[in-house]
Amino acid sequence: MSGAGTIPARPQDPGPDTGPDPRSGEGVPGGARGWLGQNRPLVIAYGLILVLVVAAGILSPGFVSPANLRQQLVLASFLGTIAAGQTIVVLTGGIDLSVAWNLNFAAILLTQLGGSGDGAGRLAYATVAALLAATATGVVNGLGIAYLRIPPLVMTLGMNAVLLGLTLVYTNGSPQGRAPGFARELAIGRLAGIPYALMLWAVLGTVVIVILRRSVFGRRLYAVGNNPRAAYLSGVPVRGVLVIAYAACGLCAGLTGILLTGYSSQSYLGMGDSYVLPSVAAVVIGGTSILGGSGGYTGTIAGAITVVLLQNTLSIVDIGQAGRSIIYGLVILAMLFVYGRGGRVRE
Repeated sequence: MSGAGTIPARPQDPGPDTGPDPRSGEGVPGGARGWLGQNRPLVIAYGLILVLVVAAGILSPGFVSPANLRQQLVLASFLGTIAAGQTIVVLTGGIDLSVAWNLNFAAILLTQLGGSGDGAGRLAYATVAALLAATATGVVNGLGIAYLRIPPLVMTLGMNAVLLGLTLVYTNGSPQGRAPGFARELAIGRLAGIPYALMLWAVLGTVVIVILRRSVFGRRLYAVGNNPRAAYLSGVPVRGVLVIAYAACGLCAGLTGILLTGYSSQSYLGMGDSYVLPSVAAVVIGGTSILGGSGGYTGTIAGAITVVLLQNTLSIVDIGQAGRSIIYGLVILAMLFVYGRGGRVRE
């Protein structure tokens, strides 16, 4: 994360978290055309949702029922939660591949420390332990990247392997315990017909968007992602920003682990493996530059919904997991090309 890059000719104000790279020349005021240019990633992302809903409705008319669409949003909330942390990390120009077993380890801590009972003290201890362990993993990732200057890809991939080993040792290869009642209620419960999972996602999304758009930390994230050296020379504590970013990603992974445990009523080995590539896909589809410094969580929300709809549409046409992985990769590459050409991705 210490890449040199070219110092911008003028200060970079990230502005709204959904805007393109300021150097792209897009977003120039000019009515609807200017708005479309500035918000093209959002238009594409939410347009994909509409296309997928129509396609799925044609292939399976029952897919567009209110109950099923609500279920799709609940599934998207799980992906959107872990993608929130991934968005923060990607904005710095990094990536977190340890979310799979970070999520998994947090889920196992919850079920094994919490047991099958619903005692408030024990459940609070298990929940705090799970979230702290996930956050601590993110802190270690951030320290390795910021201070040891280990590339994010290498650091987080190595941490993922470490967590896999720790999980196997801790559980002896066989996790025990079931999801606590509060986790099940949080994942599948409703209030006035609205799922708690969607409420939690709405709160999380609001917090992340406000932080990215309105806080000093959010501006520092964009500055680090645009040019770490220029940010450092401008007085931004680059190392501290990186550590906090990866800690936040770890916290989001732990929270997702709790939600998935409640949804499946138990923890099991490998439960986070299917969330690594989709979390990156959600970020990229939402218009966040994989090189950092441009994008935001508003687009990632659309990206998460798109990925879930894509998964289910592919299931309708009976495409297996291998085919889905190929399509995810192609979608990521296609979005990189579309956004990169329009925004003149910097070298």
